[in-house]
Amino acid sequence: MKSEAVDELRGRFHGSVITPADGGYDQARRVFNWMIDRRPAAVARCRGVVDVVTALRFGRENDLPIAIRGGGHSVAGHGTCDHGIVIDMSAMRSIHVDPTRRIVRADAGATLGDLDRDTQLHGLAVPLGQMSDTGIAGLTLNGGFGMMQRKWGLTCDNLLSVDLVTVDGQLLTASAEHNPDLFWALRGGGGNFGVVTSFTYQAHELGPTMYAGIVCYPLSDADTVLPFIRDFMSTAPEELSGDVVVQHTLPVGEVPPEHRGEPVLTVFLRYCGSPEDGERAVQPIRNFGKPIMDLVGPMPFIEVQSILDPMSPPAMHNYWSAEFVSTIDTAVIEALVAAGRELPTAQSVIQVIPFNGAVTKVSPDETAFAHRHDSWLIHVMAQWRDPRDTEHSRGWVRRTGGLLRAVGQGDAYLNLLTDDEETDRIAAFWSDDRMRRLAGIKAQYDPENLLRINHNIKPAASRSGGLLRTQWQQ
Repeated sequence: MKSEAVDELRGRFHGSVITPADGGYDQARRVFNWMIDRRPAAVARCRGVVDVVTALRFGRENDLPIAIRGGGHSVAGHGTCDHGIVIDMSAMRSIHVDPTRRIVRADAGATLGDLDRDTQLHGLAVPLGQMSDTGIAGLTLNGGFGMMQRKWGLTCDNLLSVDLVTVDGQLLTASAEHNPDLFWALRGGGGNFGVVTSFTYQAHELGPTMYAGIVCYPLSDADTVLPFIRDFMSTAPEELSGDVVVQHTLPVGEVPPEHRGEPVLTVFLRYCGSPEDGERAVQPIRNFGKPIMDLVGPMPFIEVQSILDPMSPPAMHNYWSAEFVSTIDTAVIEALVAAGRELPTAQSVIQVIPFNGAVTKVSPDETAFAHRHDSWLIHVMAQWRDPRDTEHSRGWVRRTGGLLRAVGQGDAYLNLLTDDEETDRIAAFWSDDRMRRLAGIKAQYDPENLLRINHNIKPAASRSGGLLRTQWQQ
């Protein structure tokens, strides 16, 4: 951008505008996934909604690509762009908790850790994701898998309303009562329809202590452990969640020496209820087989919510995929074992997540999030520091994803997909009818597809054959 244009933006902006000529630019353009290395013309770090409106208008008037960043945790790199403007809301992190009504309002730059800390002051929790530094915005808009989903559903199922800025600068509220079609689309349709500046959630009583932890088995026990977990979780109380993580053990004292650095099955357990009830609920898992490690007990809720953070350390290159499978059968177990034996780096993992309970009790037509039947989500996650490991790690994800697609349902979860031709499979998530409805709402709120740096939904054409026009065009 020309310096005059930058000066014009800065003159109207309350936050900071960072360009390649400024100190701190390389830090400002950096996102969670170090595989993404893009150079925006400017990073507009907003202090409030007025800044969002200003930056959005500026990007449109100067014909710039526009990327929207909340927490910057998109593995696909949707929080940045080349040669455009990044509307960065990471400094907008205010949170207000109404403990009487159990309602939480949070700005779009807040992280899961922010929300957990503020809600726990009142003994409350909002169903969120699994890494504390994840931003709430992208998580919520694309669905929101998390540690409490069997009891209270996805993050988007607990969304009461959003405030957003449309591409023509209007400030709207979307909820069941106001702009209900838009509200439907925002619960699973991603960042396609406007720039959300705040979210209001329903919270639930939980904490300050949970019964949680891990039980670990050798990978060689997969043919008995995985069927047991599959069957157990099909009838387990909805308060209990139990994911299986295929990973290398850490070289630490709790791990028996003969298993350090070896691939294992780690069952990650957490109970959304009293620790006493949780202890009884998880006992069958603790008693099953011959675990090599059992670290389960009462834990502070905040600690449980960040227990998986070491699985995703900072400054890592990431390449992911995600597949839904209907059940954990012999073919799936064989695929998991084969991939587990070839984990490309010490930080690479496969997470096997039960998708049942409250998430499947929501009508498929109630939200844009389309997948609502009993199944398992398998998240394949390669992480590495050395760029020389890139091709090997990506190849492992692609091979493993291919094995799982061959025995799965063809469905994918967009928040866990890397943005390239092989894995950005929007059609694998939304049916034709659902896509037509989403495209119609996109045409109403973003007819030019200005917000296209996302898992994109193209706007439907108007009846006259062209696209609808916005106020700024008129």
